[in-house]
Amino acid sequence: MTGLIVDIILIVSLLLFVHIGFQSGIVRTFFALAAGFFATVIAKHYPYQIGINYYLIFCVSAAGIYITGLFVLKFVDFIFMSIFDKFAGLCAGILVWFIFSANCLIPSLSADNIKETKISSAVSLFSSKIFPGFGKYRINVAVDVTKMKDADKYILYKKELL
Repeated sequence: MTGLIVDIILIVSLLLFVHIGFQSGIVRTFFALAAGFFATVIAKHYPYQIGINYYLIFCVSAAGIYITGLFVLKFVDFIFMSIFDKFAGLCAGILVWFIFSANCLIPSLSADNIKETKISSAVSLFSSKIFPGFGKYRINVAVDVTKMKDADKYILYKKELL
């Protein structure tokens, strides 16, 4: 029964990511992701990171990149490529769903008593073939008991278990 719940959560999240990707389009999705990435890089390399400067540089650079993306989006709409933008955004939504489900959703929904379902194993197998750096997640994971005996000595290991 709990395997069915995992499958339902995966299907609902797929539909959500497809809808968001189709509504936003590839241009808006690309510039939103680029704004977060490049704003982090710019703020990290800003020489005067005292106080709130890091956050101000992050916000200003992210807003600038996102506004640039809105201008590009207006140009794409002007040359009547909005349907291509929507379907490319749908594909980007599916790609982001695979990354999110293989790295966050499936490992967080896993437990020792939940059997691996067809959908979760297919997503895990497909994402490990397409993205070999992500690895293949298995639901039934054994905990190393020898490390748990000395876990009170290691603060970081306790945080990893939580």
